[in-house]
Amino acid sequence: MDHNQIQQEISIIKSMIEKTRRETAESGHFLILIGIVSAVGTFAIGMFELFNLNQLDLPALIVMLLINGLIGYLVVANEEKKAKSYTKTILYNVWFACSIPIIMIVFLFPLTKVYSFQLVPILISLIMGIIIFSAGVIYELRYIQWCSIVWWGGACLMAYIESQYKFLIMIAMILFGFVLPGIIFNRQYKNGSKNNEA
Repeated sequence: MDHNQIQQEISIIKSMIEKTRRETAESGHFLILIGIVSAVGTFAIGMFELFNLNQLDLPALIVMLLINGLIGYLVVANEEKKAKSYTKTILYNVWFACSIPIIMIVFLFPLTKVYSFQLVPILISLIMGIIIFSAGVIYELRYIQWCSIVWWGGACLMAYIESQYKFLIMIAMILFGFVLPGIIFNRQYKNGSKNNEA
């Protein structure tokens, strides 16, 4: 192998690493945006329940779902214009596969009286833990995998604590289980970029 071939292979490897880092940063932005929308929506629903405005819970859930769905659609549509890595494809498919049960858990089952809306946050937290754990495995970031414990532990807390302030537990879970992993993903990208420049 001559010097030119080695240089070409090194540049291909560097571009693949940089693409993975960019995708990591995009995943971070996605998690942060979804986390902020979900935290604000959860806070609004908590306030509605505290002030006995429960009739506004369902519209708030629908608005939150639509905004998060729009964010997801825009991210995926933007990615379709670029070449996607296999890693990103797996991550999107995990998100999609988990989104269907989430919609069923939030809307279908409670509205058809299978269970009370009170169980929704607990069941959603279990699915969110799976999503975050999978993202950590896919990107090989063990500390992202650890963030899934926030969701599963929070589900246990909400299941066994009787309080009208459970929504605060959910907000904490969103911040530490969605926004924090997003920040970690972004830091990974920045650290990788600095190492690349060095």
